[in-house]
Amino acid sequence: MILDRAGWPAAREQLEALFLTSFGRAIAPGYLDWRYCDNDQERQLFALERGGAGLAASYSAFPVELEWNGKRYSSAMSMTTMTHPAWRGKGLFPKLAGELYAEAARQGVAAIWGFPNNSSHPAFVGKLGWSDIYEIPTMALALGAIDAQQFALDGAVARDDQFSLDYTDLPSDGLIRVRRTPAYLRWRYARNPVNDYQTYVLAPNGIVSSFVVTKKYGDGVDLVDIQGRDPRETALLLSHIVKSSHAAGMRQLSCWAPAHHAVHLLLARLGFENTAPVTYFGARRLIAAALPDGWSDYKNWYVQMGDSDVF
Repeated sequence: MILDRAGWPAAREQLEALFLTSFGRAIAPGYLDWRYCDNDQERQLFALERGGAGLAASYSAFPVELEWNGKRYSSAMSMTTMTHPAWRGKGLFPKLAGELYAEAARQGVAAIWGFPNNSSHPAFVGKLGWSDIYEIPTMALALGAIDAQQFALDGAVARDDQFSLDYTDLPSDGLIRVRRTPAYLRWRYARNPVNDYQTYVLAPNGIVSSFVVTKKYGDGVDLVDIQGRDPRETALLLSHIVKSSHAAGMRQLSCWAPAHHAVHLLLARLGFENTAPVTYFGARRLIAAALPDGWSDYKNWYVQMGDSDVF
């Protein structure tokens, strides 16, 4: 069955119970409401299978607007699948996926994409009709090995963790990317109930031209969203973050940076190297005529850690 917004309050408690049973840990308070309801999306894409007095399984997707060469496309990011241990091996995941994808297409969603983990990847490709777009390596910089004198703090770099500045003039390079509206950025990072993010910006006259969002993870820092207007501004932000992270005793910086994008070369010059973990990135077209040719070519994409629900 497809869950709509009207049925959400009654289903939330059962979904929290299913998460606990499926993964052996409780989901963070407020996460489900934040992800599926407390946002500016009109659509909700959630498929449920009931079993006994509770839920046997669920599969969901999150509506995401993509932009490519100045045009916008409706898509959805595949989210967590959950199956009660007593109902595993009964084909519920492919069943729910079929229902969810049909509903998404009915709502005009052109494609579903996401980042299957190692255990679910065979099912996505073998049973759900997904195609691999790329295997994304992590780029990492070991801060203990750098010459800190080669990096500098810059007074032009400001912090805007609440996204209160003007983000209406962000850079665009014509690649496929998640459309980062001010409302989306505030929802994704400032209002996230699970993670704390730090946002470093260059904002002449209060208008943001470049930004990098970071998140501490243990003794490392993830650069989850790198958006630079040009190599000079991007290098200035990255140098500032390397310097401040080194001074704070952090061990490593990690990020995603497509090899076909200028930011990859810039990071390599700073000492970043490709390493593990490697993340599957794949998709399935839902409406054949709704996307131009080339949409499944990774060289047409600019994907960041923040586009995933993991980081």
